[in-house]
Amino acid sequence: MTLKERFEAVLAGRRPDAMAFYGDLTYWYFAHEKIGDIPEKWRGPRGIGQIHKDLRVGEYVGGCNAYEMREGSTVRTKQWQDGDLLNVSWETPVGTISQVQKWSADSFSWGFLEHAIKGVDDLKVLRYIVEHREYTPRPDYIDQVTADYGDGGVCIAAVPGSPITELNKTWTGIMDMCYMLMDDPKEVHKTFQAMAEDQDRLFAITEQCHCPYVMICENLSAETMGSYFDEYIGPYITRRMDGLHRHGKKALIHIDGKLRGVLEKIEATGVDCIDSVVPHPVGDVAIEDLRPLAGDKIILLGGLPGAMFAPPFKADDMERQVRRLIELHKDSGRFMLGCADQVPPNGDLGLVKLVGDLVEEYGRY
Repeated sequence: MTLKERFEAVLAGRRPDAMAFYGDLTYWYFAHEKIGDIPEKWRGPRGIGQIHKDLRVGEYVGGCNAYEMREGSTVRTKQWQDGDLLNVSWETPVGTISQVQKWSADSFSWGFLEHAIKGVDDLKVLRYIVEHREYTPRPDYIDQVTADYGDGGVCIAAVPGSPITELNKTWTGIMDMCYMLMDDPKEVHKTFQAMAEDQDRLFAITEQCHCPYVMICENLSAETMGSYFDEYIGPYITRRMDGLHRHGKKALIHIDGKLRGVLEKIEATGVDCIDSVVPHPVGDVAIEDLRPLAGDKIILLGGLPGAMFAPPFKADDMERQVRRLIELHKDSGRFMLGCADQVPPNGDLGLVKLVGDLVEEYGRY
C-alpha cells in the first residue's frame, strides 16, 4: 500500500498492510529555509513533499482551506513590520483594534506581546469583523494540493476551532478571556454566537468541497481549555459533526497539548480521529493509558512528541517509543503513528527516517 492508502484504510475501518506514519515537517522546513541550509534536492515549490517521500512519512496538514477569506469592504486592515515587531490593526465603523507580535529567532516563530482584544469593549469590533467577512470556495486549490501530495499523503481541509478556542488563541489570550467571561458573560456569549454564525459559512463551503477529510484546528489542551469543554467545546463540535458526516466527510480534531480531562470526552462528540496525540515522555498520559482514556472506537494519530525528534532525545529513545506504540496499539487497527505536533527546527530528520524504517520492520500486519 502507499502512504495515502494506509491512511485511507484506517479512516475507512479497514486494516492496512502496515501502520500508517504521518508527520508535519513544515515547521522544520520553514526554519531551515530561513537558515538557508536545505539541501538542493529538497528545495523548490515541492521540496517539502520530496522530504516526506524520502523519509517515508505521510504528508498532511498544510493549512489547506477549501475557501478564501476576505475582510469586509468596510473593514480596513493594516500590517507593518518594525524590526522584530509585527503590527496588525483592524479599523471598522464601530472602532479599531490592534495587535503586536514579536519574532523569536530561537524558535522561528511569532509570539504575542499585545492581543487585539484587550477588554469587553473591544468585542463589538470583533463581532463587526466576523459578521462582515466574505468567503469564496476554491476547489482548484483543493484539487492542486491533492495532486501535489499524490500517493505520499492526504489532503485535509482545515477549519477553525470552536468560537471559545478561536477567541482565546487568536484574539485575547487565555487570561483576558477568563476575566471577560467572569466580568461580562453576556457580551462574550454574544461574541461566541457571532463567531459561530461566521463559521456557518466556511463550514458550508468545506462540507461541499472535494476533500473527504476535515481537520478541526482546535489545538486543544486540557491545561487551558479543559474546564470549558463540557459547556462550550463539546456541544459545538458535536453540532458540526452532523453537517460534516451528512456530506460524507471524516473529521479529525487537533489536540496537541495536555490530554487528561479532554481525551476521554472526544469520542462522544462523533469525531472520527484525534490528531497529534502527545503522550509521555512529554505529555501527561502514558502510552498504555491512551486507549482506555480515548475509548475503543475513535482513531488516534500521534504518539511521537515533537520534542523527541530533538536533543536530548536520541535514536534509542525514539526506537523504544515506536516499538512500544506498535506493541500496544498495532492490533487495534485504529492507531496511526504521527509526529505530535511538528518536528521542531532543531529536530533530527534522521529520527523521522528511523520511525519510517521501524514501521516497515515491526509495524506490518
